[in-house]
Amino acid sequence: MSPTRSGNAALVTGALDKRGHNKPRLRRWLSVVAVSLVMLSVLASGAEAAAPAVTFTPTSLTFGAQAIGTTSAAQSVRVANTGNAPLFINSAATRGANPLDFTEVSDGCSGLTLAAGTSCDVSINFSPTASGTRSATLIVTDNAPGSPQTVPITGTGTGQNPPLAIDTRFMTCSGGVCDIGANSNVFVSNFFTTSFLASGGTAPYTWTGSPPAGLTLHPSGLLLGAPTTVGTSTFNVTVTDSAGATATGTFSLTVTGPPSPTPPGCQTGGTPVEALSGPTFNGATPRGQATADETKFSGCGGFSTLSVKVSNVNLPDGTQLWVTLDFQAVGTITLRGRSGTMATYNLGRFGVSRDQIRVNSALPDVSTAQQILIGGSFVNND
Repeated sequence: MSPTRSGNAALVTGALDKRGHNKPRLRRWLSVVAVSLVMLSVLASGAEAAAPAVTFTPTSLTFGAQAIGTTSAAQSVRVANTGNAPLFINSAATRGANPLDFTEVSDGCSGLTLAAGTSCDVSINFSPTASGTRSATLIVTDNAPGSPQTVPITGTGTGQNPPLAIDTRFMTCSGGVCDIGANSNVFVSNFFTTSFLASGGTAPYTWTGSPPAGLTLHPSGLLLGAPTTVGTSTFNVTVTDSAGATATGTFSLTVTGPPSPTPPGCQTGGTPVEALSGPTFNGATPRGQATADETKFSGCGGFSTLSVKVSNVNLPDGTQLWVTLDFQAVGTITLRGRSGTMATYNLGRFGVSRDQIRVNSALPDVSTAQQILIGGSFVNND
């Protein structure tokens, strides 16, 4: 523990008392030391206290009654840095129970660094897909203590629910077939996941289907695994609502081989690491580390990979943890003896930097899932 300012003065006084009062030169010298120690203590205290802080205005968004299929005027959330150090905002994303009903029409925050005392805005509108109370959460990920910070969002849908349908608005569709892997790293034997979503009918929904080899479709609509075959697979998925109505869609997934390493002669990266930490969970304090291997990646091409390991996670053997990079899923960890390691994930042509790893206590379709570990940014120790 560092001495306090009063403690520094006491040290000097004690030295003077021991050496007597007949040595003025020593007294002057020790007085200079005392002043210097106090100044250093003040500077150190200021440095330790410097940190960004996030304040939302307003602290929640509430939309009024809105007819199904129509869109409200946008409402904005101001994100202010009320701390005394720069605030880096990694992402501002809408998640939660009904994320498809709330759309970020303007995101002026993601990827931005806010100086102390400055702010940015995120605008969101409401377009209900069903009647009743609808909800979501704006999640802001940053380098401030307590990240991520959240803003609850609610709205009320009115009118008659439309017929049950599979929502494909975020997929690439052609000729009645929707590609679930467009713009993703869909490499053979590499982790892949997506979620099927439905609208209309009467929730809750149950999903069935025969996805490509290596992938598993949960009744919740969560699809995950590692495809085992190169090429394009086409398959059907059916959703059934609580009233027995059904809807079926046709989907495809194109799987390629892993990319080649960077060509010789190009400057490659190193192996940056990110420490993971979290609060006490089930009576134990978990810890972990993420490591990115960028030795086969450069500006000329190639790829990087990611691995994540955890320990002291107090959950039963066989529990699957959910691992994300900037909220994008990159794998799962199956616990054995409170520890586990994620299968190496091929990031493709992506190099990590100020990217946050998160580990959740269960898969996202488990209602009790919660974040147990989080990182800050990758540091290259090479």
